[in-house]
Amino acid sequence: MDKIEKIQTDVLAKYEHFMADKGIPMQVAVTTVGGLVQGGFFGGMMGVMMKNQPLPPPGVTPPPQPASMVGGPFVMGRNVAVMTGVNAGLTLLITKVRGVEDWKNAAAGSFGAGFCYSVVSNLGAPKILPIGTAPIPSGAVAIIIDALRTGALFAGLQTVFAKVGENFSGKQEEEDTTYFATKQMLTALDLTKYEKNFKKGQLNDTTITLLTEGVLSEVKIPPGPRLLILNHVEQIKEYQRKYGKKQAMSLALPVN
Repeated sequence: MDKIEKIQTDVLAKYEHFMADKGIPMQVAVTTVGGLVQGGFFGGMMGVMMKNQPLPPPGVTPPPQPASMVGGPFVMGRNVAVMTGVNAGLTLLITKVRGVEDWKNAAAGSFGAGFCYSVVSNLGAPKILPIGTAPIPSGAVAIIIDALRTGALFAGLQTVFAKVGENFSGKQEEEDTTYFATKQMLTALDLTKYEKNFKKGQLNDTTITLLTEGVLSEVKIPPGPRLLILNHVEQIKEYQRKYGKKQAMSLALPVN
């Protein structure tokens, strides 16, 4: 793991540690705001690039553009911000409620993102559109139908991408969220290569504070990594004794 990846892992682990005891509403709110900011930035940059696009040669008619793609950096930034913010927040909320992390959560989040993106784009489109812009749906029914169609398209594309990714990675089973904190711990200790050992031994978040030398040895964890893991678990136990179990939900960072 190079220096940049190490920094990214540390920042992510600290963020997860900070958010672990904040509750679902706060986690969803922060994730949504993060998605809004990120989408607003990239959407604004896309708007700048499209605004500076050269005109087509004389006699060449450009293909019609949807209303969501015109209006300059502000309009593009707003539209993309809504899409990414809703997608991030809704996906996390559904994941927390269902208790598993799979393609269904992402598909539902994408549907909500596409729906909101369509509504905002149509309602907030500039009053005067450039020549060649696709017509905007008029009336509440038409806008809702267009939003449902866009949401379904987003969800369908997300599902296809997820299934293709599963086929390439060999991940066919749903990832149980009870393994989330264990994965964080191994990442923070730079021991991710032993994830297969933990999964093979069915060791997850529900058993992590019960780990012993014998258990880790049985799943073929070498002595050095065993010591790091056991030391980390002891720090978690001490933290729980002082502040309660809820305050030590995230096992990604050593707790001093």
